[in-house]
Amino acid sequence: YSNAARGFNAPQTSLSLQHGQSLLDGRLHLLLNATFTEITPPTESQLNHHRGLIEGPVTPGLPIYAATPNIRSADGAPLFGPGSSPYTSVAPGADGSGGLTPFLSREGLLSLGLFDPPGDRAASVASLDNPYGRAQRRAAYFGSAVWDVLPTLQIGLDGFYSRTIANRGYDVLNADLDLAATSPFNPFGREVRVSLNETAPLLGQEYSQGSIESYSAVAGALLKLPSEWRVMLDAQYASNITKYRGLAAPDLNRWQQLVDSGVYNPLRDTQVHGPPQEFYDQVLVYYGDKGRFVTLGNFDAVDTALRITNQSLSLPTGSGVINAGADYRVVRLADYTQRLHYADGSDAVPPSAWTGRMLERYSVFGEMEGPLLPAKWLPSWLHRIDADVALRYVASASAEEANYAPTAALKFDFAGGWSFRGSVTTASRFPNPELSISVGSGSGGPSAPAQIVDPRLGGIQYSVDASSPNNPSLHTEDAVTQTAGLLFQRGREHHFRASLDFVDTRTVNEIDNLTPQSAVDLEAVFPDRVVRAAPAPGQPVGLITQVFTGDVNAASRHSQDWNLSLDYTWKDCFGGTLDLYGRLVYFQKYDLQLVPDSPAVDELNHPDHFVLSILKLRSNFGASWSNDRIGFGLDGRYFHARELAPDEQISQGSSQIDPYWEFDAYVQADLARWLPWLRPHHGLRAQVRVNNLFDSGFPRFSTDPYGAGVEPYGDWRGRTYSLSLTATY
Repeated sequence: YSNAARGFNAPQTSLSLQHGQSLLDGRLHLLLNATFTEITPPTESQLNHHRGLIEGPVTPGLPIYAATPNIRSADGAPLFGPGSSPYTSVAPGADGSGGLTPFLSREGLLSLGLFDPPGDRAASVASLDNPYGRAQRRAAYFGSAVWDVLPTLQIGLDGFYSRTIANRGYDVLNADLDLAATSPFNPFGREVRVSLNETAPLLGQEYSQGSIESYSAVAGALLKLPSEWRVMLDAQYASNITKYRGLAAPDLNRWQQLVDSGVYNPLRDTQVHGPPQEFYDQVLVYYGDKGRFVTLGNFDAVDTALRITNQSLSLPTGSGVINAGADYRVVRLADYTQRLHYADGSDAVPPSAWTGRMLERYSVFGEMEGPLLPAKWLPSWLHRIDADVALRYVASASAEEANYAPTAALKFDFAGGWSFRGSVTTASRFPNPELSISVGSGSGGPSAPAQIVDPRLGGIQYSVDASSPNNPSLHTEDAVTQTAGLLFQRGREHHFRASLDFVDTRTVNEIDNLTPQSAVDLEAVFPDRVVRAAPAPGQPVGLITQVFTGDVNAASRHSQDWNLSLDYTWKDCFGGTLDLYGRLVYFQKYDLQLVPDSPAVDELNHPDHFVLSILKLRSNFGASWSNDRIGFGLDGRYFHARELAPDEQISQGSSQIDPYWEFDAYVQADLARWLPWLRPHHGLRAQVRVNNLFDSGFPRFSTDPYGAGVEPYGDWRGRTYSLSLTATY
């Protein structure tokens, strides 16, 4: 059980039950496991990152979606007579009646508070109830059976099933609606434009939710042959089905028609007074049919592999290891037809049919590890030279691809506990199966509203329609990594281990995913992924109406980093074991070229928006002591300052995000010794842990993708405590 230490309630609970048993005189081993998890995320009202206000400049003529509707004259003329302001807003609690009187005291007064609809979760950065994460419920079941049929033959079977339900609360829909001068709702005598947030409270907070079901089965056989040879054959089937019930972007034309016909009053506090039934029936657009789940993704895979190994292979230079085999994989992504309906089942847009994809790949591989020279040939100061050589060939007829991936490594063990190691590794990452459009508009895959910050309009926040279109031009990612390092280890009772490795990586066509915000930030590089409306008078550009996300290739990357690891163990420290550790990663180079004809970008010192999480230095460290009865420890983490892109520095007021420290502490104990009625084979252990012990606040990051204005290096809840109990019987 884990929760915030104070101030609010956002629990995370997990229960795991496991049972193992041996049958048939120990030849059959069974294992059963069930795990249940429930997560309640914190919300903006609890974390208060926005301080209860819409952040960003107030730009004349641009919409502000806040707590209550904001109103501006359509032509910029005064609303309350000559010399008066062209702006006003709806008073909290107003029901839209009363004519001009409720607005007389609100001349020039804009609503800048966060939207607070019914319930306790509403998915929008403009909402006081915006959740930092998703409410989740998950159940997972696992079973395993291993049977020693013969002394030389072992067979096994594993099965797994899980279901996850995720929900972010109410959908927050926003719009700019025109209210004609002649409208019975309009008390101003001239046309006005109303910017508002709206929800659908009659659907309930849990209406928009996703369901992910996963299951798999694995069968394998192990045949033991003379001279330590082993033959292994296994096959696996896995399936993942994603379903969703929720809302797509509303029909803005129908929404405006309800205003024009006098059915929908936009001059009311939408936090308190819900929309009319016609809004649910005519404006809201539902995935599939109202109240029903639709299947957004149906993915399955079959893997088979044959391996031959020998862990004690006799080589002329000594004992070695060999591993060889072949595998086959077929992945299928089912067809999908996006159907967006009104409440009566009629089409909101023409259906878009997407043809799925099946991808078959096979590979053969071999690896040999062992001493490069006999030990007797080596000088006294050099104890051993190990070599590891591997090769994998991967091919696919369906994707028309073939790739060789060789790897080589050397390790020199010197006297005194010193070792030198180095390697050259190649790797390829193939694009995942994607849908390809065959019928419909061609605008993209399943779409959903997404909140973005628009840097070309002064950093205002608003909702856009985001979808992930097929990218048939994706190429295979290829990478070459070279490493060189030193290792020192010595001692038994006082064991010390230290390693320092240098890593150089070069990639071509690196595959990365564009989020809605990163697509907007990189509009100059990927202009076809951002669609804008025509600019209004006085605006430099129009509002964004559509963003296309998904995987893209970066032309090349060259990175270099150092990895330091330190470990110390004292095995007899006051009747227990003392452990000290430290890990450090330092990037000295990270140059990224997005497109072939563009210059490489130094993402460490002069970043753009493509790479979001590269730090020059990060580390974690800690100490612990334990024996059979009690134990305690302290863990720490450090994140170095991160440089920002030029347009981020303006709103940040600084060129970087400040560094961040966090410390966690725990204590654990064996409770069974204080419970004399427990049987000898029963046990009960407990651990109490406090994360972010000193309640360190996240450093400021004005344009973070979450809209919180901070860089979330840890748990959103801040200081948290957790209680873990492990019972055995």
